[in-house]
Amino acid sequence: MKAPKKTNTTAWKAAGLVSAAGLVSVIVLLAWVAYVNFHPTSHTTAGHLDSTLLSTAVITHTAKQQTQQVLDLSKETAPTTATPEKPVVISSSPFSFPSLPVLGPVPTNGAKPLFGIQHKGTDAIFALACNYPKVYYQRFVGSLRKFGYNDDIVLAVSPEVKMKPGVKEYLQQTNVVAYGFEVDCQGVDNCQLKDDFLGYPDPRPHRTFANIRYALYEYWMRHYTEQSYILILDFRDTFFQGNPFQPFGAVATRTPKYELHMYAENYDVKNIGICVFNSNWIKTCFGKDALVALKKEAVICSGSTLGSYPAVHHYVRTMLHSMDTVKCWLKGIESDQGYQNYLFYNGYFNTKHGNATLFHQGHGVVNTIGAMNGFRVPKEKKGPLDTFWKIRDKEGFVLNYDGSRSACVHQWDRWHDELVRFIDTKVYEK
Repeated sequence: MKAPKKTNTTAWKAAGLVSAAGLVSVIVLLAWVAYVNFHPTSHTTAGHLDSTLLSTAVITHTAKQQTQQVLDLSKETAPTTATPEKPVVISSSPFSFPSLPVLGPVPTNGAKPLFGIQHKGTDAIFALACNYPKVYYQRFVGSLRKFGYNDDIVLAVSPEVKMKPGVKEYLQQTNVVAYGFEVDCQGVDNCQLKDDFLGYPDPRPHRTFANIRYALYEYWMRHYTEQSYILILDFRDTFFQGNPFQPFGAVATRTPKYELHMYAENYDVKNIGICVFNSNWIKTCFGKDALVALKKEAVICSGSTLGSYPAVHHYVRTMLHSMDTVKCWLKGIESDQGYQNYLFYNGYFNTKHGNATLFHQGHGVVNTIGAMNGFRVPKEKKGPLDTFWKIRDKEGFVLNYDGSRSACVHQWDRWHDELVRFIDTKVYEK
């Protein structure tokens, strides 16, 4: 599909610059509002779903083996690109990697991090984080730093001239690897990367922010090694209570392997079939039969994915390839979550080196708590996180079902009144 012609801001006449710039600002702002809300806060329920078997221990769900050909990481060689100094890589690794990017040449003159802060190349957290006030960066970045995470936090942020007050200084103080991020848009949530991000025109057509962000992950992946672990997250509704990579040991001591973790929303109140949003995404994109096969499965949140470099490399390539092929945004679907659920349950994230693993809500590194407070959840299944769900300790920290503090809490904003004071007084330094 040929991409529509992009808006050429440099060609605007001086007399019309102010009005045209104002119009574009409104379009981009509206698109951004659509993006930050693409995970709905309301849910439908039908009948009673017993979750007792999901909360007795750390339970993982392994998808069925893919019957079609899947990516064999051992048969293609990685491109040679200049990278910053990294830990010594264990030489006995079985992996070599298909080239990134999936579309277009390897970038050689693309965007550089702001403020001279470079990738360390160890572990990394990726997120799209534009147009927010300082407090959102404090909750996300500040909580990571407070609980001992000192490696890369890689964010796509507003250009310096468009940053909210105090954001530039905070990003510098907390050593964030920040990339200025701008798009050319044709309507609301229908955009392309500007040419200067990749160093050449975006090879993909105009699409939603939920799709565009995978091109950012792909661009950043080249700075990491086989021993790195990477956590991809939504930004606005996430905070931390620990170092998310602590379970995987020191980077320099790791043996490279394929390990991909995905995280489900609460199954007792939500599955694919009873959620009007998730069922529509899958049915519209992949067909009625695809939905029938998946309607009893847990909803996997696309706003949090963690894995080793080999696994995240495969995950990003697979998501991009599916987006390039299916093009759900042309069918009115703004979200990336339909792709993630369809691909996981059909085995596309499985390889000969290992399979993807799904952690149910309240297990694993990321605790996704939003569905438990949806306004359509029956009253008998709703109540405070501490007295009803019993997943807060005496100090207010959010817990996994084994009683440990969740390293990462996602979709906390669905519990805003209950959690905001705790977050803004306990999890980051002001």
